[in-house]
Amino acid sequence: GNSVAGCQDSVSATMSEQDLTKYVDGKRITALNCDKGTNPASVFLGQGYAKSDTDEQLILVVYFQEKVKIRGVSFCAETKEGLASGPKSVKIFKDSPNLDFEDAEDSVPTQQFELTEENLTKGEKLKIKFTKFQNVNSLTIFIESNQGDEDISALSNITFYGQVIAGTNMSDLKKAG
Repeated sequence: GNSVAGCQDSVSATMSEQDLTKYVDGKRITALNCDKGTNPASVFLGQGYAKSDTDEQLILVVYFQEKVKIRGVSFCAETKEGLASGPKSVKIFKDSPNLDFEDAEDSVPTQQFELTEENLTKGEKLKIKFTKFQNVNSLTIFIESNQGDEDISALSNITFYGQVIAGTNMSDLKKAG
């Protein structure tokens, strides 16, 4: 397998809750207020590193290659430097890829999490309101604050769990086969 050392919950995956990393469209990941020296796509594609730039807030937008249903998410932050801290208040918006910080603060998120240090060090899988995350094309992740009230928020991995809606993109399936 491709499990990541140190930060992956050993969840027994069923078909309805598989790791969706391989369905992430790595070329279409965008970020607002992300430090230019870090790669926001890396956190969705495995164990990477991304951090905020001018203040603690960070917006990440991830697209899936096919529509997915999402049941769970894990956040992982192995903080590499003293001044950066893992996410605390995180809002997730379904299919709202054009949000800016003002929108994200004013809009009602599809789901909100208040993460703990333990969530982040263990990469614990958190339940998502399944009924609200059907037919997902993209997700916008708004990191509003961090654990240490630092100026920089940093994280190393975000993994989504759920299932692909069969038949939404057959050509890719044939190529990958």
